[in-house]
Amino acid sequence: RKWPTATAPAVVQTPSRIDPQVAATASQTFFFLPFTALQSIVPLLVAQNFELSAELWGAVCAAEGLAKILCAMPVAAILSSWGRKPVLVFSFICFAFSMVALAYNHTIIGLLGAKLVLGASVLSQNSGMQLYLTDISTTENKSRVMAPVLMAEKLSSMLGPLIGGKMIQIFGATMATTQLAFITFFFGLLNQGMLKETKAQVGVEAVEPKTEGGTKKKFLELFQDLRVREAIIFSAFYWGIMASVLYCLVPLMLTQVFSLGALAYSIVLALSNLVCFFCAQPAATLSDRLGRKAVLVPGMALVGLATLLLPFIPHMVTGGSSEILLLTLSLGALAVGQGLVGPALPTIFTDGLAPRLHVESLSLLRISTEVGAVILSLAMCFLVGSTGFVLPLVAAGVAALFAAARFSLKYRA
Repeated sequence: RKWPTATAPAVVQTPSRIDPQVAATASQTFFFLPFTALQSIVPLLVAQNFELSAELWGAVCAAEGLAKILCAMPVAAILSSWGRKPVLVFSFICFAFSMVALAYNHTIIGLLGAKLVLGASVLSQNSGMQLYLTDISTTENKSRVMAPVLMAEKLSSMLGPLIGGKMIQIFGATMATTQLAFITFFFGLLNQGMLKETKAQVGVEAVEPKTEGGTKKKFLELFQDLRVREAIIFSAFYWGIMASVLYCLVPLMLTQVFSLGALAYSIVLALSNLVCFFCAQPAATLSDRLGRKAVLVPGMALVGLATLLLPFIPHMVTGGSSEILLLTLSLGALAVGQGLVGPALPTIFTDGLAPRLHVESLSLLRISTEVGAVILSLAMCFLVGSTGFVLPLVAAGVAALFAAARFSLKYRA
């Protein structure tokens, strides 16, 4: 009889099994609650401490996006050398300090600096989180590993503004921001005990000696890969359209064309996030089993069709419940498209690539996201001011359909 010994082979984990650390990472995404709560406080805080023109307020908002673009490559280098856990911890601590600066600063330069640090912190957290999830997943389960985090983000997006609004009522804008800073700092410390380093888990150290190339060389290698180039184009179109349509044009249209108030817009946005919440896991399962195109192409096409429908609703029906019904269906279709694309989009930046390239590849996801959002948002807002809502929404819808068709024809898994 052979008794088991310490050298007996370990049980091999099957590729389809979800790593239990996903639960911790999903709960970590609930730390977005302070960030989403802050979004309802910042306008009041700025109005309380500053008298800004529309141009200066635009510059302040652009500073956060600019920081995300400029910090993408340095953060990628830090993730490669220091690992994932330090970034996930310190990004939240820096985020907390940026909130304190927002609360107690009274100069324009300080306000811009706080927004720059805020943007860099959010970029670092997003990059570290996506790389952490990539480390603990396989090609067969990657979308399903990403899905719980997307669901947590959507839940945070629903609850955060409610929490922020209530805190303003009770404590005022300055004290509410300070308390959110302390909460965020605590969550950063909690990460230290909750998450473990996953850099060594993917075996990067074994396959990539420290003398082999640098970050620039890896970026050049990625740009030569057709799949990565198509992923960058698709991501830039998707996030550019979502930022310009859902967060710029739709709020203006709801108030100016459909005469809905702030409460109605908040309800519409909450329902949109709720639809994404329920779509994420089924879409992730389809992505892992049928391939990325099976969800990305229909999801982007649905975004395009829903966007095309929006500007013509007032011409199809005039007022009443029919108009609200069509508006709800259109925004619901837009949310379903979001739910289909969300879990699968990060996976096309790492599918088929060596683990040593994952850090840089995911940083390209962040860069394409921010560049697409900034460029298309500015272009669409300019068109609205000069032509009205029809042309920019039609342009955005056509752009989404073009991106879906291009990705279907060009991308090869």
